[in-house]
Amino acid sequence: MTTQRTVPKPVDYAFSGRMLAVLILIASLLLTGAMARSRSEAQPVDVNPRISDVPAALNEVSQTPHELACQAGDFTIPAGGHFQGIQQAMIRGERFAIISGSSDSDSYFVLASIENSTGRIIALKRLLPRPFKHAGGFQVLGDYLAVGIEDNDAKGSSKIWILELSQLLGPGRPKPIVEIERRGEYKRATAGAVAIAKARGRHFLFVATWDSAMIDIYASNGKTLHDHDFAFELRETWQADKADRSSWFDRHYAAYQNINLVVDRNGRVFMVGFGRTNDQNVMDIFEVKLGESVPTAKRFEKLGRRILGCRKTSFRSGSGLVITDSGALTVLSCGHREFVIERFEPD
Repeated sequence: MTTQRTVPKPVDYAFSGRMLAVLILIASLLLTGAMARSRSEAQPVDVNPRISDVPAALNEVSQTPHELACQAGDFTIPAGGHFQGIQQAMIRGERFAIISGSSDSDSYFVLASIENSTGRIIALKRLLPRPFKHAGGFQVLGDYLAVGIEDNDAKGSSKIWILELSQLLGPGRPKPIVEIERRGEYKRATAGAVAIAKARGRHFLFVATWDSAMIDIYASNGKTLHDHDFAFELRETWQADKADRSSWFDRHYAAYQNINLVVDRNGRVFMVGFGRTNDQNVMDIFEVKLGESVPTAKRFEKLGRRILGCRKTSFRSGSGLVITDSGALTVLSCGHREFVIERFEPD
């Protein structure tokens, strides 16, 4: 019996190398396509980081600030008015300070690129012309911001805008994805300061009227901000002169230039008000009781007040909170019309 031995065929190494190269190319194209789809399908963020202990985080903020010098270059702001609010945001991977302002002709934002301890003014974005020439205190929420733009002469109308931050880097005037038009009696429908947060599965928008005498509380329908069906509805109006202050830390309430909302990890909502009273720069903290069974007069409970030592800025102009991913809070303050920013950071 003869045993036949199978002789292996010689390997075509050139062909194998070509096939391997083709497979690598196909895999690379598939991966690139998947990454591109992932980027295109990524939705903007419509929520801020939550804080473990909001009152404690505010107490850790330094009493004295560090100055962030701003290089203005050839940029000048319109005549009249002054800066009204300030926030910090990440836009397309870069850090910016955003300052709102009023003038004799237009409402506007100033955009400053921040690197280390230096800012550089890169844009002045006009929002609306007269009579809506006052962009007040505002708040950044993820990839968005909410701002009130009012007729601060007649004091009878305002607009609330929700903007995508990326629009601030584009040409022309930004256009809102959400707009609320407000009209009413003298000072009633103004919007000097606006705050926004996401809690309980929906967005809440707080609009402070002239001198923060009233706060209109809007609640959303639970849709995401980038949903075409997203909408706000006015839930109630809280009035400072009718507030139940029996459980407050003290009975003082200021004409806040800026208000911001912060949510803790348990879903509790806090409002921080910034203002200048009795020649002091005050930061007041309130817990917001959002439960429907809570009477409107008890909606806010004041938990404390801090007095911070501005040097070249004032809470009479723009101020606001930075909510970091690490769970810390920083306070920003800006000049009246001067390009200077002060940062109150955790000790």
